[in-house]
Amino acid sequence: MHNNGVTHSTVCDDFEGVYTILQWLSYMPKSVFSPVPMLTVKDPIDRTIEFLPTKAPYDPRWMLAGRPHPTQKGQWLSGFFDYGSFSEIMQPWAQTVVVGRAR
Repeated sequence: MHNNGVTHSTVCDDFEGVYTILQWLSYMPKSVFSPVPMLTVKDPIDRTIEFLPTKAPYDPRWMLAGRPHPTQKGQWLSGFFDYGSFSEIMQPWAQTVVVGRAR
């Protein structure tokens, strides 16, 4: 399958495909009557969001997911969501729109 506005994600092989499906399903309740799955948080709930938008153009994904610090090697500027939890869908299709799931 390829990006055509119908597929949400493309992967290299079957193993990665199964992993992507399991990640996707981890956001869903087990049944209609079940609550949404709750996980223990990785980031402290009261942490500061270190990435700040600038007047210069920037990638909006940085506000959501964070980014490596531009001058301090090995440092991370945190975004709105937990570190490493943002998963973008339909990325190559509508490149002016950022859509995904995160915790």
